[in-house]
Amino acid sequence: MPSTRLVPVGGIRHTLAEPGETQVAVRYEVDAASGRVHLTARYAGATDAPTLPAFGLEWTLPKQYENLRFYGLGPEETYHDRLHGGKLGIFERTAAEDNAPYLVPQETGNHEDLRWAEVLDAQGHGMRISQAGSEHFAASLLPYSSLMLEEATHQNELPPVRHTFLRLLAAQMGVGGDDSWGAPVHEQYQLPARSRLHARRESGTVLTAIKKLPLTRELLYRTEGASLSCWYETVTHH
Repeated sequence: MPSTRLVPVGGIRHTLAEPGETQVAVRYEVDAASGRVHLTARYAGATDAPTLPAFGLEWTLPKQYENLRFYGLGPEETYHDRLHGGKLGIFERTAAEDNAPYLVPQETGNHEDLRWAEVLDAQGHGMRISQAGSEHFAASLLPYSSLMLEEATHQNELPPVRHTFLRLLAAQMGVGGDDSWGAPVHEQYQLPARSRLHARRESGTVLTAIKKLPLTRELLYRTEGASLSCWYETVTHH
């Protein structure tokens, strides 16, 4: 990758809702040469904190950006303890396809070991998110946010679809359920709150259609220590 000159454009510091009030820093930098945006989120870890389900960011996007194209494990969903069912390749999914209609709405649609992911509209316009460095990442694109899925106890309690929600994760714990009912996640697939995680993502310029979008960012903070680092940029497919 050519040398870059990163210009800081903003930073956010979040306080996690746990007894230790752990701080998480989110930083945005622009590559002056290419216009790509470099995103970094770091969580240093905390002692005496519960195991975290996931660490990353969730963005609210316009509804028309409902297509996900990615290079990683697929085509179906994969999780830290559900990797063997996935194949490495380039796959295309929609937000609706990745939203499994469980009787009780819950975690769904995650894709692990991603090198890059693209979120596109019907005309092929959108943005690409790619790993910064050697660490892969996980992502999902769904018609509902994590909070919406968590609050609903039946499918009919989910709200009308008005947006899509892109979730970028440095790490996520497994889903467990070895007995198809209630088995907990094995220890090796958990994310201890005291451990450090680092993830960087790169993306180029956000598509023209999304460029002025006030991306709503919701911090998902369930791990010991983590860092999300990536680039995001505009892409167009004809």
